[in-house]
Amino acid sequence: MINIRKTVITHCVLLAALASFSIQADTHYPTENNTQQEIPPPMNQGNTSLQEALENNQAAQLQANNSAPETPVNQIINIPNKSLTDKNDYHFITLPNNLKVLLVSDPQAERFAASLSVNVGNFQDPENQQGLAHFLEHMLFLGTKKYPEAGNYQSYINNHGGSHNAYTSTDTTNFYFDIKPTAYEGALDRFSQFFTSPLFSESLTQREKNAVDSEYKAKLKDESRRNNQALKTLLNPEHPYSHFTVGSLDTLKDRPNNPLRKQLLKLYEENYFSENMALVMVANLPYNQIAILARQYFSDIPSKTPKPEQHYPAIMLKNKPQIQFVRSLIDNSTLSFYYQIDAQSKNYKTQPTRYLSYILGNENKGSLYASLKSEGLINGISASTSADYGDNALFSVRISLTDEGLRKIDTVAKHFFATVSTLKSAPVNPMYLQEGLKLSRLMFNNQSYVNPQNLARSLSAKMLKTPPENILSCYRLEYAADESQVRHLLKQLSDENLLVQITSNNEFPESWAKKKPIWQTEPWYQSRYSNNYFSQLFLDIINQSAQSTKVTLPEKNTFIPESVSLINESDTTPSIIFQKEGFTYWNKSDSSFGKPTAMNFLGIRFANAADTPKHTLLNKLWSRLFNDGVSESTYAPYMAGLGYAFYPHVNGATMRTSGYSDKQSAYVTWLIDQLFLFRPTPEQFEQAKAQLAKDLSNQKSRQAYSNANSALRTLITKNSFTTKQLEDALTTITLEDLQGYTKKAREHFDIVGYSTGNLTKEQAKKLADSLYQRFRGRLTPSEPIEIETKTLSAQKKYHYQFESTSNDKVVLYALIDTSAQHSKKAITQKAYFSILKKLISSPFYQELRTNQQLGYIVGAQDLSLRNTPILGLLVQSPDKDTLTIIRSIEDFLKEQRTRLPKVSEEDFLQAKNALLSDLKMSAKNLSDNALNEWHQIAKPDPDFLTRKEWINNVEKINREDFMTFINHKLQSTDTTKIIIHNKAFPQELIDQQDWKETSPSRSPNL
Repeated sequence: MINIRKTVITHCVLLAALASFSIQADTHYPTENNTQQEIPPPMNQGNTSLQEALENNQAAQLQANNSAPETPVNQIINIPNKSLTDKNDYHFITLPNNLKVLLVSDPQAERFAASLSVNVGNFQDPENQQGLAHFLEHMLFLGTKKYPEAGNYQSYINNHGGSHNAYTSTDTTNFYFDIKPTAYEGALDRFSQFFTSPLFSESLTQREKNAVDSEYKAKLKDESRRNNQALKTLLNPEHPYSHFTVGSLDTLKDRPNNPLRKQLLKLYEENYFSENMALVMVANLPYNQIAILARQYFSDIPSKTPKPEQHYPAIMLKNKPQIQFVRSLIDNSTLSFYYQIDAQSKNYKTQPTRYLSYILGNENKGSLYASLKSEGLINGISASTSADYGDNALFSVRISLTDEGLRKIDTVAKHFFATVSTLKSAPVNPMYLQEGLKLSRLMFNNQSYVNPQNLARSLSAKMLKTPPENILSCYRLEYAADESQVRHLLKQLSDENLLVQITSNNEFPESWAKKKPIWQTEPWYQSRYSNNYFSQLFLDIINQSAQSTKVTLPEKNTFIPESVSLINESDTTPSIIFQKEGFTYWNKSDSSFGKPTAMNFLGIRFANAADTPKHTLLNKLWSRLFNDGVSESTYAPYMAGLGYAFYPHVNGATMRTSGYSDKQSAYVTWLIDQLFLFRPTPEQFEQAKAQLAKDLSNQKSRQAYSNANSALRTLITKNSFTTKQLEDALTTITLEDLQGYTKKAREHFDIVGYSTGNLTKEQAKKLADSLYQRFRGRLTPSEPIEIETKTLSAQKKYHYQFESTSNDKVVLYALIDTSAQHSKKAITQKAYFSILKKLISSPFYQELRTNQQLGYIVGAQDLSLRNTPILGLLVQSPDKDTLTIIRSIEDFLKEQRTRLPKVSEEDFLQAKNALLSDLKMSAKNLSDNALNEWHQIAKPDPDFLTRKEWINNVEKINREDFMTFINHKLQSTDTTKIIIHNKAFPQELIDQQDWKETSPSRSPNL
């Protein structure tokens, strides 16, 4: 599939994550998902100085338009070319200090946001201080002259219903936050100080480099980091992209006559000035008023003469090794091709690389993907273009190999180079260019709402290099690339511009290498790699593959919607529109979001779907095999904005479609027909089983903190199975088992369906009837199973060790309220825990992360499941032992027993109102409502008033009742404590505090 979906990485990511401007559709490959949680993430209240204007925005509008002073800026530009569905207004100004500012008036914003990007990143790291730009990003959070306390900014944001983050990329550092409207001005005041008066405290400089080192060590076994850093050994060592970028204790240190703090100041002073920055502010305010705030808080950023644009050497070197073998830590093999091409950022109006991606990443019948998939050689393919690295970029194609594909890697390569050869020799097809143009405009003009923080973050980075008049239109194609642009790119797909990387924990194609491999250890992530030159055999594969081509170029996409008109109906709540025995269909016609999109859900419920490890695996295999089986046929709809997901769960399986409403009803019925006709071959079954075994084995290599959370859920959830239980059961499963399982599932089941969005009630009834006719005679009414938490004994202390390959020590310390076990919803109790999390989150982070430097990953979490309130305190540390971490957490909890009763009424109300603000946030996109509504419809007793019930319960909470409740919980009354850990549990805690070992197999009581 074309790699167009971006992964958002929290705090200090090294790659900028862009906000999505496309319609919301399911990914082409759905994620298996067994449960949904009812966990309201808490928000916070705000501050004062804009209070009156915000309470009456009409008055604010009138004042700004009629009596406000002249906007104190040099020039105002109304930004053109916004999406047809975009309700925001965009104005560009330049402050007197030459700072570029984009003012976004968002009438739907319930949090206000700001982002400031600086044109500095890893490429500006000094040679002997790699990671300094990233370290500088960290240091700006740790105190300014006006607000010297290290955690002031973070606490203010957290305590006023907001969130904050930052990232450093190759050439950009981006800081951003969002917050409750009434606290916006206070946040801007603190935020702007980063760029005028940071302290760079000497003591915090020496302390914070440990946090950067922990961040680096947390990813030592991350496959993408390891492979990418190994790839850099093939690149030009004079190009800054070849360097290490995160930073560590080895790179961030005092140098002779050059202390670390002095180096930070130098990098800051050389790059943090107004001409080198871009600011975006998003608020539900008139732009005049936002402009006043911009000038008030950001005019003091110093102005300097911009430095000349930096130029870098070519990213690849001639006569340098071009092929690399990398030993993987997990059971996974990939073949990646990287071509050096010209920089592409200035081609945003035409994006000619899309032509290459469209064909090389295509999955239609006859494509490279389909050809290799049919032979059982690959699991997936992606094609993408990197960011610019100076005058160059990298166009890459990544192929995920099966075991058979690794054995027949010559065949895979021949197919790939045959496709490249066909692409280069065939005329440039204007149909692909026009389809790309049409789809780009269609998606842009029907974009989903982008929340203020994501919007500000994305636009501020774009503003550094994009003219203001194009800041919105650059997210879509303006016109099709011309043939000469495409031809120029195709010429660059040559072996002179090619790097090849093979990653595997198995054998490597040594015949591709000119000499016998010599293995080395990459110094930063310790991956084992071998670099070599192309052998003559491999060059022959490149040059002679055209003679054996079996691939064809894509056909016209017939799924591009023809109608984008909106219906006139709008329901307020779902209702049953079609019901027969064993078949219930709901509908909510809703065009209120102004987009021609819809979502359809079809739950297929059958007995014993996932009641044992074996049945759980058979359900997973069914969905995997079906998704693989229809991947060719569903790719064209996916590219045309029609997504689908078919995923297993405890009651059976669900088919979900989303995207443009035109042709979607026909699409969902076609998918259902394919599902009931689908029969996997023995070869397909064995391949899917082998891949599932790999995935289960590789789970312990995921981020350790993520596995800790998963382990807790598995431990306390009924009929939930560990990875080890699933691995053991998988070994004996046969094709006959799967055939028997799916035969039974298709013969006796019941259906619950739901349609919502831009389709009328009559259209939904027609779809429901069409589906019902397909199922008549096989429908058997049944009650859905509710996912339940195990019964937990109060005042017990358990510990559980999960499998992890990480060298870090991870502790998840969970406090579980057992008093609500028999409550149907436990809303009030869960709300108490949400408020508690808000009150202790900042102090926990400040004490264990900033002061004690236990690790980079530290946080309080609301992990409540169903009717069980849970507070989780998590620490992942590279150098502290498990006992030290546990004692630090317990010391913190002990301190909170003294601190919390002293929390003021004002602070309590801030935390309570933060939760209320979140609960009262309105849906901005169709999926915001649809997923919640479907979650209720799939239950035995749908309740569409759950949110109102939450609001009513939270509004009744007072400080006195909250303090009484929490005091009992922290004193262990009605509370179970569970420690999830990945290293040996300290014996002295077992001896002294009577912690008991447990496992998911203990039932029913822990």
